[in-house]
Amino acid sequence: MSVAAKVSPQRILFPWILSPQKDLLFYIGSALAGWLYAAIIVYAIVTLENPLKDALAIVRWGEFQIPLTLQLLVVLSWGLILDAPHVWATLARTLFDPDEWKVRGREIWFSSAWFFIGPAAILLPYLIGSVTAPLGLVLPAAALSFGALAYFVFFRLWAYYHVVRQHWGFFALYKRKASDHGPLLNRVDWWFFNLSLYMPLVMFMTCPFYLKTPGYMDIGLMTPIVGKWSLATLLYPTAWALYLGVIFFYIGFQLKLWLDGPPLNGSKLLYMALIVPLHLVAYSHPVMAVFLVPLVTVGHNIQYHCIIYSYAQNKYPARTEKEFRWVRGLFKNFWIYALVGLVFTLVLYRGPWIDFLKHFTGWRLDKSFLNSLAMMAGVADPATLSLGEKIFAACITGFAMQHYYLDAKIWRVSKDKNVQKYLKV
Repeated sequence: MSVAAKVSPQRILFPWILSPQKDLLFYIGSALAGWLYAAIIVYAIVTLENPLKDALAIVRWGEFQIPLTLQLLVVLSWGLILDAPHVWATLARTLFDPDEWKVRGREIWFSSAWFFIGPAAILLPYLIGSVTAPLGLVLPAAALSFGALAYFVFFRLWAYYHVVRQHWGFFALYKRKASDHGPLLNRVDWWFFNLSLYMPLVMFMTCPFYLKTPGYMDIGLMTPIVGKWSLATLLYPTAWALYLGVIFFYIGFQLKLWLDGPPLNGSKLLYMALIVPLHLVAYSHPVMAVFLVPLVTVGHNIQYHCIIYSYAQNKYPARTEKEFRWVRGLFKNFWIYALVGLVFTLVLYRGPWIDFLKHFTGWRLDKSFLNSLAMMAGVADPATLSLGEKIFAACITGFAMQHYYLDAKIWRVSKDKNVQKYLKV
């Protein structure tokens, strides 16, 4: 008997994936971590002259002083503790699982290509310039930097898409748990979900303060086409109209369901009630947009750690085969899992050691190889470039790109019977 059939007399259903406590803490309530970051950022905007650089407070410990900046409170706390270890979790779930190699070994091997795609995209204009320069065609600096711009824009967009797709996965699981289906209901849910989470991105890219946001480059949407009209002036009000329209329509649709008698899916609605406004807030101010990634990703990280650890606890402890000893050890208990994730973070992904390697290796690449290409391409002062650092950074982002790629392969709940079995859905 389905969950819906059991509790149909109730007006609102609350189907859970794990349990009420775990779902409210790790799946639904994880968005509260993003709201905490948002509150800290708002406080910094209101109280500090320069919220991107000034400290909210200074912690003194003997002779040491630790300025509590947004970089420390938001970026470092998110990146070191939650985000980088969740990238490691995917590697542990795939590279060390013999079953995964049997089922999708080709995809696992291919995933390593993402470590080279970024550097190749950044170098390509310089390679072209080194060929055209002797022929008298010198590429301008903007053309030489196009590869880096294109790659990092693609990286950011895929990162956002990755987060939204995981939200859809949980949204769909709550629908599945409550037998919350039907042609009309599925269409309404699909349009509401996608418009409510993607329109804020469009609204931000076309809003008046987009070009004032540090770290975001002009992509031409503000450029006038006819008179004062640009793509931004057309898309901005359209995106707002679609956003508000779908929000009010969905509220009205749920109200109609309530009046008509079918019970509402409370878990699904509560999940979206925390996520949808958070994504809007993340794009609402230039300083907020600077910290967009931790704002919308921190809840995703918490969800991911919970779901992958639950999956591992259901699968690996019962596997006594010799080839499963490594993955069984990695997920033996939470503290081993967390410690290995932290080691991965500091050694291979983020932290002081990685920053040192980025500067040192980037400088060496610039001096020994990349600057020669830059000179051949006609760049006047290659010594001022940080091209090597861009190459190293793009290589490091390969871990994240590999994570996005593999993650899209290993969590297909509707098609993979083993995922259904070990997630107990």
